[in-house]
Amino acid sequence: AVADVRAGMDDIADLIMGNEIFRARTRGVGVLTREQILQYGVSGPIARASGVDFDLRRDEPYLAYGELDVKVVTRTEGDCLARFECLLDQVHVSLDLADACLDRLDDLPPGPINQRLPKVLKVPEGHTYAWTENPLGINGYYLVSRGEKTPWRLKLRSASYNNVQVLTELLPGNLVADMIAILGSMFFVVGDIDK
Repeated sequence: AVADVRAGMDDIADLIMGNEIFRARTRGVGVLTREQILQYGVSGPIARASGVDFDLRRDEPYLAYGELDVKVVTRTEGDCLARFECLLDQVHVSLDLADACLDRLDDLPPGPINQRLPKVLKVPEGHTYAWTENPLGINGYYLVSRGEKTPWRLKLRSASYNNVQVLTELLPGNLVADMIAILGSMFFVVGDIDK
């Protein structure tokens, strides 16, 4: 539950951020500038750690986000430490959002919550693009339909794809020993890169 995760966050923060060796090995290491972030289309906590104050949940709200207070955590240093701090603080923001949603559920009238859907959803002819804020950044979805049972084309652009591209700017000139901290602070999922 949300309370259990919140209760464990202090231990995680102490373990990571309270470790002076971790702080010394990540401060000033793997710095990404705001300009590099924008050139490569990097998003999420990596972008926010370099001063990019953008979060779809606040800036272009969808679903119920427009009715919630979405706090956006940023840093300006752009180093490994700032990326870890942003991600850790983002967990607290997510827990606050989960609590706000649970409070809203208590205010809803009782009733059915399930909806029967047809086995086949026929997508209308045309194309559309949607994007969502995910834990690692922005995912984009481009759908093209010819009005048949299945979409003609679906393209997913994951946050990991752009986030990993900036490594070509980030890794050259750094020590091999610093690569572990740099790669660990980039928050990408290898399986998402080829989408």
